[in-house]
Amino acid sequence: MSHRSRILGGTSIDSDRPCRAASRCCPDPFTTPSTGAPMRFAMPLKNRLLNSALLGALTAGLGACGSSDPAGDSNSPPLGAEKLSVVVLVIDSLMPSDIGLQTPTLSGLIAEGTFFPESRSVFAAETIPNHVAMMTGVYPERSGITGNSFIDFDDPAGPTDKDLSLPEKLTAKTLFTFINEQCRGSGINPDIRHGATLSKKYLHEVFAGDDADPERQNDDPAVFNVAPDSHWDPTTSPAYIGPLFEYTPDRPTMEQALTQLPDADFFFVNLGSVDRNAHAFGAAGRGLQLLETDSLVQQMVDALKASGRWDRTVMLVVSDHGMDFTLPGPLQSVTVQPTLDALGACYAPMQAVQGGGTDSIYVTDRSLPEDQKREALHAARSCLMGLADCDTLCAGASRPTNAADIVYAWYTKDDPTDPTGNMPDSIRSQHPNFGDLVLVASDGLKFSDPTPLSNPIPGNHGQIATIHNFMLVTGGSPWVKKGVTVTPSVPSPDLLDRLPEQSETIDVAPTVAWLLGLGLKASDFPDGRTYDGRVLSQAFVQFDSASNPGSPTVCGRYDAQ
Repeated sequence: MSHRSRILGGTSIDSDRPCRAASRCCPDPFTTPSTGAPMRFAMPLKNRLLNSALLGALTAGLGACGSSDPAGDSNSPPLGAEKLSVVVLVIDSLMPSDIGLQTPTLSGLIAEGTFFPESRSVFAAETIPNHVAMMTGVYPERSGITGNSFIDFDDPAGPTDKDLSLPEKLTAKTLFTFINEQCRGSGINPDIRHGATLSKKYLHEVFAGDDADPERQNDDPAVFNVAPDSHWDPTTSPAYIGPLFEYTPDRPTMEQALTQLPDADFFFVNLGSVDRNAHAFGAAGRGLQLLETDSLVQQMVDALKASGRWDRTVMLVVSDHGMDFTLPGPLQSVTVQPTLDALGACYAPMQAVQGGGTDSIYVTDRSLPEDQKREALHAARSCLMGLADCDTLCAGASRPTNAADIVYAWYTKDDPTDPTGNMPDSIRSQHPNFGDLVLVASDGLKFSDPTPLSNPIPGNHGQIATIHNFMLVTGGSPWVKKGVTVTPSVPSPDLLDRLPEQSETIDVAPTVAWLLGLGLKASDFPDGRTYDGRVLSQAFVQFDSASNPGSPTVCGRYDAQ
């Protein structure tokens, strides 16, 4: 079966993801009531803060419309006396196979929650796009965040290879923004608070909000993201490790998180040491780190219990991707830049941006006609995949060492003249920020560009195997179903499959939105389409008695039963 037809199950409104039937009962605040036509806002872009406040005011009274889509009902109840706490705790690169003797806390949380052993990251299986997927609930084709690195053609200094952590490139609204609009801007619950403790520098940057750099406006004029209320900068920690690592280790990160936790109703945390140790020291370093990180998770649980909040807490423990291990140095790597340079003499200049298990190929002259760019990409794909003799395509060009272990080469824009190179529909990562052609390495192989020494590290991700991530819904809330393991409907599913019962990183945002009763509708999204992800319904008792229950809270508030 072609991967282009492997999306299984039913289809939701504005989404190819399987999910429940939606209840669209709230009036659309962005249409004219008499005609249903979209309202137009003649407002200068420089007044985006005012624009954001106006959109929030227009949703007044709608924030409590609850639904598992989450789309919601009207006639919202008043705010309850209890405050729900929702924590999304990311253990970077954690895999289901890591759970064992070294993780007693996580093992206990699995017993007290609902575990999804066949969970999936978005592609590319890298840190930034999957943290963005968690906070936006949409695939990279809509968020614009496709990998950890890209070529910034908008840089005033000229095209530059850099981290894809620029807030203006994030063209989907985050949970922080939706909480502001639906709860605070609407006046429904102005006291709800959010926070983030993210160990990695580039994660702090991508969620810094659109006022982080007034000179660089969001690529989508309809988006103005806000930063978390408390947004810790890991570079300010005395324990911060700079070049090559650019993160603060888990112990000081958790110490910081515990200082922010009391003031956050919704809290987003990243612990990066399991990932960073794997990158630096391979599987051995990773194993030693797991025990410490597991003990730090226990510290957060203990803090919530000591404050009396655990019984009102839903915690999602999730990872952004898995990990693949190779030998250090160039022996198990492939370097494609010399081949691209040789082909460029006959076609167009191209540049590779490495992503560990992936490589993004860009035609660097963006002014070239589409036909000329396409011809260069066809030549690169044919040469690198062994579909044609490289020297015949362009005298002097040769196929790189280990190129036989490049398993896929996908265009980021469908090419009707070469459909075998089109990206599978289940991946949903077609975007210019991903380059023009994306290469994927086999398990145990990595890319190293522009030279064989550019990627010496033994731990990498991005390969298809590393799409398999960790997902657990747990917590002390009585709403969380205990001791449940969600088994896949297909034994040993392909990693490119998207089964209706499995979880993905894009499911975090709609689950949190449902829990907090944000009452989101398609018109609240900048492109008029609701979440790509779904509420993780198997984890909550409300779905035992109703297929599409309303949200259990109104902007995070509820009355105990």
